[in-house]
Amino acid sequence: MSTYHQDQASHLSGGSSSFRTRLRGPTPRSRQGEPKRGRRGNGRRGVTAVEFAVVAPVILLLFLSAIEVTRLNFLRHTAANAAYEAARHAIIPGSTASDADAAALQLLAAVQADRGVEIDVEQTLERVSVTVTIPVNLNSWGVSRFTSGYTIVQSCTLSRETNR
Repeated sequence: MSTYHQDQASHLSGGSSSFRTRLRGPTPRSRQGEPKRGRRGNGRRGVTAVEFAVVAPVILLLFLSAIEVTRLNFLRHTAANAAYEAARHAIIPGSTASDADAAALQLLAAVQADRGVEIDVEQTLERVSVTVTIPVNLNSWGVSRFTSGYTIVQSCTLSRETNR
């Protein structure tokens, strides 16, 4: 740096400190090039690992619970759709209750919700009513001990088609 620039830097910085020190500032060094650590840094080692160990199980529990609730909602909608499809097959003239059962089981098997399922088809001259019952503990993805005893029941009633 020229003498002129040093004089200008000295004038701008107040005169007593050098230009380099004023703009960049010295970096405290302890051992050959390593930055000096403060007193607070030494006592906080491992805090991140402890925080993760405390928070990770809670986040994992929330995540898996969300998956299980989504699966239960999916089972509920699938049961309603299976009841509707079975009733649609049963209202056709000449169809039987076993045709309706097969239609519902095919739909439930496609989403792996067919374990322990009961399908009840009631036919009268004017209406067909289908009830699908799914035991949750046999068809959930999570821990089944929390869902034992729960069942999803969906039904659909449709008017029969008549030949005129």
